[in-house]
Amino acid sequence: MEVRDAQKDERFADNPLVTGDPNIRFYAGAPLILAKGYRIGTLCIINKRPKLLAPEDKAHLQALAKTVTSEIESTLQVL
Repeated sequence: MEVRDAQKDERFADNPLVTGDPNIRFYAGAPLILAKGYRIGTLCIINKRPKLLAPEDKAHLQALAKTVTSEIESTLQVL
């Protein structure tokens, strides 16, 4: 999910994190989904300025999310 300018997006415009500190304008997130299909959260990036992710940046965010889920699953196997 990518929100280029949260102040102009009706889903986020009234959010206290947008209207006040930390004044989020840009948000992008990639879901964290375990191998068994459990959705456990989101890896996200924020910025105080509007932004548009380049395709390669989106790919990097998705790759990082996969790395995070792999690390979590590895940790769960040890427990």
